[in-house]
Amino acid sequence: MKLKNVTYLNQDMKFETQNIEIIDGEIHFDFHDVNDEGTIDCSHYFVIPGLINAHFHSYSPLTKGLMKETSIEDWSNNTKQGKIQKLFFDYIDNEISEEDFVYVAQKSYIDMVKNGVTFVSDSDPQTPQLLADAIKELGIRAIIDTYGEIGDYYHKSEGTVLFGTHLLEEEDFTETDLNKLKEIKNNYNSIMMTHCLENEWRYNIVNSKFGKSSIEIYNELDLLDDKTVLFHGVFMSKHDIELVAKHNSSIVHCPLSNLDTGAGVADVNYMLENGVNVSLGTDYVHTNMWELMRLTYYLLKTTSPVQKYSSEDIFKMATINGAKAYGLHESIGQIKAGYKADLVFIKKNLDLEPLINNEDFSNYLHNLLFYSKEDSIQHVMVEGKWVMKDRKMVTVDERNVESKYNKITEGFLNYLRDQS
Repeated sequence: MKLKNVTYLNQDMKFETQNIEIIDGEIHFDFHDVNDEGTIDCSHYFVIPGLINAHFHSYSPLTKGLMKETSIEDWSNNTKQGKIQKLFFDYIDNEISEEDFVYVAQKSYIDMVKNGVTFVSDSDPQTPQLLADAIKELGIRAIIDTYGEIGDYYHKSEGTVLFGTHLLEEEDFTETDLNKLKEIKNNYNSIMMTHCLENEWRYNIVNSKFGKSSIEIYNELDLLDDKTVLFHGVFMSKHDIELVAKHNSSIVHCPLSNLDTGAGVADVNYMLENGVNVSLGTDYVHTNMWELMRLTYYLLKTTSPVQKYSSEDIFKMATINGAKAYGLHESIGQIKAGYKADLVFIKKNLDLEPLINNEDFSNYLHNLLFYSKEDSIQHVMVEGKWVMKDRKMVTVDERNVESKYNKITEGFLNYLRDQS
């Protein structure tokens, strides 16, 4: 595939215009036969790397509004909404078929593709293979958290789908199970991920039981390294953050869900100052990475000088840093020769004007972040293959997925009524 007049975001987070040829799913620059039949003129688009959603639960959009004004502690206990949550998981685990679960996941993935996401880190302890099947059919990339089943999946990582394993959340810490993590780490050199110090409740659990933070415990057990991915980190101390930085572990910043649940806001400024690799995750219910990126930008403005962080920093978190977190930074996350052609085509339109792109000043990326609309994202490709073209899914029947999803939603509401 040949693309001409491509104004793309390069590895330095600057826009330049070149011709791109995609060979075997990889990016190559400066072909010269620009008038070849089939060459695609990209002069009406900005092209950016596919966005990376570094933490998500694909089933969660089925729970829209059910967790409103509720902390995670209450959501997990015997409150009114906690009881609804239990019924929801009973329904997901016992009442819907495996085929229907794939439709639930694909509905979430489609929503993300329409927002320019080409890679997702997804978590569900019951259904790693079903999530992998949903991803493969759709044609995007993922890493699937297998929780304690990594032995069954470790050698299945291939193509666009990888498998990782799970560290323990604070409420599940026991000395026996923590030592089992060391065995898993030694036996399978895979990505290890977990929700970490997400809120005060989890902080208090581990501190009261062990007299130290979960980060300090992971450090003592040699579980922190460049394959460790920690979600949230809202209640990490400065010492915790320094330990994460020392071991080149990654943190996934999830401010949308953290604010939803009243958990607070992670100290991303201190993380970045100490060289921590920070990526972004929508986590629960949310699928709009642009909303997440904008919120991240604004929150950083409240804790640091206005000029300290730019749109370029936010895009790094949503692309390069996400790839680095999962050990993929030498193949995805950038538009660079030899990298996979995971590309998002955003239509140039009046909403983005005025646009300036000089050597000493450019507002291209800033205006894309703040003024582009969802329907401006016209095309998405992964490894040189179209996943969405003209905002229509290419790989799956979107109407069928939506129809199945609606029936599953109706089934859940009926189940709630029957169990009440």
